[in-house]
Amino acid sequence: MKKTTGPAKGTATATKDSRTQDRARIPVDVRRDLWVAAAGRCEFRGCCKPVGRDFLTKETCFTGEHAHIVADSPGGARGVKGESERLAKEINNLMLACFECHARIDRNGKNNKFTTPQLLAMKREHEARIQRIYSATGVVESVPLLMTFPVGPHVTNIDVEQIHFAMLENSDYKLFPQGTHIHINRSDFDFQDNDADFWPRAEKALSDHYARRIQPILVERNGDSHLSIAGFAPMPMLMKLGALVGDKTRANVMDLPNDGWLWDKRDTCPEPAYTYNVPEKLPREVSVVVSISGKVTHPAGREVVEFKALKPDRGIIRKEAHVQLFRRSFDAFLQRVTGAGARVVHIYPATPLSASVEIGRMLLPKTFEEIHVWEWQAPNWRPALRLK
Repeated sequence: MKKTTGPAKGTATATKDSRTQDRARIPVDVRRDLWVAAAGRCEFRGCCKPVGRDFLTKETCFTGEHAHIVADSPGGARGVKGESERLAKEINNLMLACFECHARIDRNGKNNKFTTPQLLAMKREHEARIQRIYSATGVVESVPLLMTFPVGPHVTNIDVEQIHFAMLENSDYKLFPQGTHIHINRSDFDFQDNDADFWPRAEKALSDHYARRIQPILVERNGDSHLSIAGFAPMPMLMKLGALVGDKTRANVMDLPNDGWLWDKRDTCPEPAYTYNVPEKLPREVSVVVSISGKVTHPAGREVVEFKALKPDRGIIRKEAHVQLFRRSFDAFLQRVTGAGARVVHIYPATPLSASVEIGRMLLPKTFEEIHVWEWQAPNWRPALRLK
C-alpha cells in the first residue's frame, strides 16, 4: 500500500494562500486613483499621516495600506455576504490608511466599533478637502507668524500644525503655509505682565525678534510677503507686533484660539456693530477708549473719546469679514480723531486678539506724534508701551 505523503496538505495550503492573494489583490489603476484622491495621506479622521515615506528614516516608500470599509470577506469587519465580494475591488469601498489606522478599523472583526457610514463619511470628508486643494486658484503662500507671551498667570503654546490647518480652512485652501514659520515663543518668560520690568523687557524681546527673524523675510521678498499672524499675548504686546508689521505688509490676522483658530462658518453668526461720537474739536492729547471685548473703565485726567461695540463680547470677531469690518470702522474713527486735532493718543483697550494686532497696524506713526498703550491692572490703568 502506497503511503500518502504531505503534498496534499501542502497543496491545500497553497490553494488557500492563492485564494487569499486573489481576494486581496486590488487593480493597479484602483490603487493609483485612491492614492490621488487621498493625496497620499491616511484618510482616517484626525490622522492625515503621509504614507509615502518611512516615518523614521524619511526614505521614500509606501507605508500605507488599502483598507476595506465593507470587509472583503463576510466574516471581517462590517462584512456582508454578497456585498463583501462585490465591493472588494471598488474604489468607493477603499480607504488609504496608515498601518495604525487600518488596525483601528479592522480590530476585533465583526465587533469593530466603527460603522460603514462613519468610515464612508471620513473618506468623503478627506477626499473633498483634498479636491478643494487641487482646484484652488489664486493661491498665496504665507509665512505663519506665531507669538506667545504670558497673560497674567496664564501660559499658552500655539501648535503650528493647528495653525497650518486653520490657514487652509479659513481661506478655503487659497492661503498655503510656507515651509518655514516664525514662532516668537516667550510663554516661558520669567516675568508676568504685572511685574515692574515686564514691559521694557518684553518690548525689547519682541523688537529683537522682529529685527532678526521677521524683517529679513519681508526685505527678501521685496514687498511681496504675506503673513498669517496668530498671537496669544497681552493686548499692548499684540498692538506692538501689529505696529512693527505695519499696514503695508499683506497679512491675515487670526483669532478664536479656543476654536482651533478656525473662523465661524455659520450663516447665523451675528455681525458686530460699532459706534463712536467724536467732537469737531479735540485737544492735542486725548484718551482713546476701545471697548470691544468688554466695557472699559474710563481713565481720568484727559478728554476721552470712545470706540465701542454695541454688544461687547470676547468672541465678537468670528469671521474674516468681521476683521475687515472692524478695520473699516476703526479707520473711520481714527480719521475723525485726527481731523479733530488730536496728535498724541493714549489707548485704553478691551479688544480681541485680532483687533489688538489690527489696531497696532492702523495707528500710523505719520498720523500721530505719540502713541501710548495702557493696560488694566485692577484697580487701575497702568502705562505699558509706547508704540512710536
